[in-house]
Amino acid sequence: MKEDYISMSMMLLAAGLIIYGHYRYGTVYIAFQELKKENYDKAEKLISKIKNPDLLSKGQKSYYHFTQGAIASNNDEWEKSYSEWSKAIEIGLRTENDTSIALLNLANVELERKNFDKANDFIAKVRELNLKPLVKSETDRIQNEINVAQQRV
Repeated sequence: MKEDYISMSMMLLAAGLIIYGHYRYGTVYIAFQELKKENYDKAEKLISKIKNPDLLSKGQKSYYHFTQGAIASNNDEWEKSYSEWSKAIEIGLRTENDTSIALLNLANVELERKNFDKANDFIAKVRELNLKPLVKSETDRIQNEINVAQQRV
């Protein structure tokens, strides 16, 4: 009889931890991994399963917004994209590389909105970070696009 209570308690504890984990961490990690593979549809499907992002842990919440920003950028939804990337940076991303990617995407949003001064400000912030080669080349590419676009105006 005592073993039954112990077994039942352990099962309830395990179920509680699973439910807690689901609400605390959601599907953010899986969606972020799909985003890295450029599977935007799958990432969007996974991230949309999170009904209350405010319940996510701080780290998960920042990557929730990072993923939402990337999806919005992919869909040319510049206002939403700007908002989501900004929230991700404000909350704080785990790595300097992820921060540089978010800043670079903010520069790209401002380029699309033809706010060249703001785009250049974001590029300057990106250049202050320790950049990986791919981010550095993308930074240079976007900087060139800004320069070309400014010359046309």
